[in-house]
Amino acid sequence: MSQEKKECKNVDRPSAGSPIVSRRGGVLKSAFFSGLFLSAAIILAWMVALPMAFDYKLEKDTGCSWGAGRLACNPFGLNIRIEDAVLGNSQGFGEGRLMMDINRFEAKAKLKTLISGTAEIERAYLDLDRVSLIVDEQGQLNLEKFAKDLFGESKGLGNQLRIEQCHLKIKTVEIMDFSSPTPTHNLLRLGVDIDDYKAEGALGIFKPLFEIVARAEYLPEGISAIADAKTVISSF
Repeated sequence: MSQEKKECKNVDRPSAGSPIVSRRGGVLKSAFFSGLFLSAAIILAWMVALPMAFDYKLEKDTGCSWGAGRLACNPFGLNIRIEDAVLGNSQGFGEGRLMMDINRFEAKAKLKTLISGTAEIERAYLDLDRVSLIVDEQGQLNLEKFAKDLFGESKGLGNQLRIEQCHLKIKTVEIMDFSSPTPTHNLLRLGVDIDDYKAEGALGIFKPLFEIVARAEYLPEGISAIADAKTVISSF
């Protein structure tokens, strides 16, 4: 190869430290960090939007007032955590009376829940300072209506939602029955703390509570909604 051709090649090829190479590297770095920043912003927005969507769905679907000191959702780990929350009753279930005073609720779903018709919950933890079991004038239980309205019948009461490991803690239970001519009212300080049981349907997490109050004969007899709930609970 002639000396002239070699000199031409050396002129055409930019050296490693040339301004052209530096500019190319700067553009690539800028694009990389811009993409990283955009991804982080999208993730952050998604994590902020999920709790807001949860709030909206709960109140819209159930008609229950709701407020939480902390509500965190992790869409990648399929986790939800709620702390210091209060859930009111829907219309017709003791106006102004709380359904649940929640210390903490945590749940972790399985990844296949995203592609399956059945919701698979790996574990659920529910710690309540107080829960009210209220039967309205039509004989419907407030917890049953809430589970059905929020999750639908198949997941709220049926077997399309499964929880592999439950942990339930409840300090105080209030039981009110408005279905009879003379309403009844009982207040029980149970101190329930039961771990490591399975459940089907969202209502199933209350399995130990229904079993305890049923054995104590505090549940009103002859009320179809509660009888149905006990049937669901006893089917595990």
